[in-house]
Amino acid sequence: MSEKQKDTSRRSPVRRRLRWVLGGLLAFVVVVVVGVKATDTVMTARERDAHRAPGELVEVDGHRMHLLVSGSGDTTVVLLPGLGTAAPVLDFEPLTRELSTWATVVVVEPFGYGWSDATDDPMLPSDVAADVQQALDAAGIDGPVVIAAHSIGSLSAQAFADAYPERTAAVVGLDPTMPRTDDFLPAAEKEEDPFADPVPASFEVLARGGWVRVVQAIAGDDPQMFSGATRAQGYSAENLALQSAIGNWTGLSSNAVWQAAHLEDEVEEVRDLRFSPDVPALVFTADPVHERPTWRDAASADYLAGSGCARDVPLVGEHYVHHEHAAEISAQLESFLAECLP
Repeated sequence: MSEKQKDTSRRSPVRRRLRWVLGGLLAFVVVVVVGVKATDTVMTARERDAHRAPGELVEVDGHRMHLLVSGSGDTTVVLLPGLGTAAPVLDFEPLTRELSTWATVVVVEPFGYGWSDATDDPMLPSDVAADVQQALDAAGIDGPVVIAAHSIGSLSAQAFADAYPERTAAVVGLDPTMPRTDDFLPAAEKEEDPFADPVPASFEVLARGGWVRVVQAIAGDDPQMFSGATRAQGYSAENLALQSAIGNWTGLSSNAVWQAAHLEDEVEEVRDLRFSPDVPALVFTADPVHERPTWRDAASADYLAGSGCARDVPLVGEHYVHHEHAAEISAQLESFLAECLP
């Protein structure tokens, strides 16, 4: 036997062992991936069966949309969530509790959120506004409403006020996305792309594979994956547990992913909209460091300029202002409406 043949003979067992190891690792990965997906599918089915929609499921364009109505006041406040809030009904719970002491409160869960169906439909502000209008009609909610929205939900609130002025009593922004903010940003802050997709493709793959549940389990009782709600802010353990469960079902739904991928289109659609003089507009803006930059004042003033009765209320805290300031938001809104509505 030649030296070359001997060397090849010695390497063959090593190669065979390496192939076995790699094959074993591949098989392990496949088992884990399939196991995680299968476990998520089974647990999601059980959880959905155990936690039925607490509100009303109405038909909108052949799909089911979930609304929860609380309180019985003469004023109707409609709440819309921001991007990726997996369980709006639960996320808004502290604010709903405060508002319902004097108003009728309707939390609308857009398609792909909470207990509403996920769809493949576009989610431009005009689309969401039309869905909300149909849902309110289907639920028998009449009269002008105060439409209050968090973050990019405020784009849909603007579209709603523009398309349905007869149904809009006032507009409220909870740290709203202001479509012309870029006009007022300092040059240094414009270097970052404000429309960069916040949901990387890898996150979508993990979500579809059931890995949101694994991450939630590792993160603990207050996972803060989607909204950052915690027990320190007055949320019950039951609420947070159910938020986590629904995050497993609807987190990064097809609708939320569509919104994340089309942020520029959504802002552009409402960029030129202005509030009508007869539509009061109130915004609560987050001020994390209690040192509000001048450009933010200018952007807010521009956003509210068309309204004949407008107010900007800075709140010290993070983006989800309704988590920490539910009582103040409710009191300020009640006072504002008493002042601005006949």
